[in-house]
Amino acid sequence: MIKQVDSFRKHSLWRGADINDKTPPKAAWELVCLPKQEGGLGVLNLQMQNEALLLKNLHKFFKRHDIPWVNLVWERHYSNGALPAPSRKVGSFWWKDILKLMDSYKGLAMVQVYDGKSCLFWEDMWLNKVPRIHYPQLFSLVKTIDIYLHFAHHASEVDELLHLPLSMLAAAKLLELAQDLVSLPSSEDKDVWTYIWGSPFYSSSKAYQHLTEHMPTHPLFRH
Repeated sequence: MIKQVDSFRKHSLWRGADINDKTPPKAAWELVCLPKQEGGLGVLNLQMQNEALLLKNLHKFFKRHDIPWVNLVWERHYSNGALPAPSRKVGSFWWKDILKLMDSYKGLAMVQVYDGKSCLFWEDMWLNKVPRIHYPQLFSLVKTIDIYLHFAHHASEVDELLHLPLSMLAAAKLLELAQDLVSLPSSEDKDVWTYIWGSPFYSSSKAYQHLTEHMPTHPLFRH
């Protein structure tokens, strides 16, 4: 549909009302859709606009807005603690199409963790890190990639998350990861998803205070 509409828009821009006119375009369509301050004509990019509007649905879902369709999707497909992941796409054709934009959304958003039930432990950005990237030595030992953060936060033994034994380097990285976990609040409130250009989530002083108070108590430190 977007291609057909763009075809009509291109014809109107370069050829006017004459449907049989074959005048070639004077500029590439990608250039025409650039903002005027960047040398374009400011014509709306419908593909980009459409994806931006669809991304709003993902934002409402992850923020768990109290609206019927969000509640329905959570209860129908994710009530068991599972989360949308590349290896697990369930639901209607509409929802599966929305999930195709997951990488785009996760590239723009990060989570302020409270209950940890809307955030993937290894794949999502929390505390300004993506653990899969930041701790590759540990990620190579994971048992289940698509676990959510709430599960990892409340794990009682390290072998619930990782294959043992650990190398000296992996053990050192595990201590760093445990420090990240104990710096998280333990709350029943819902996670808050924001875009990465928003305000910082935690002040360094509050994070340090929480860390020093709770670091010795986390089960992962026993290993």
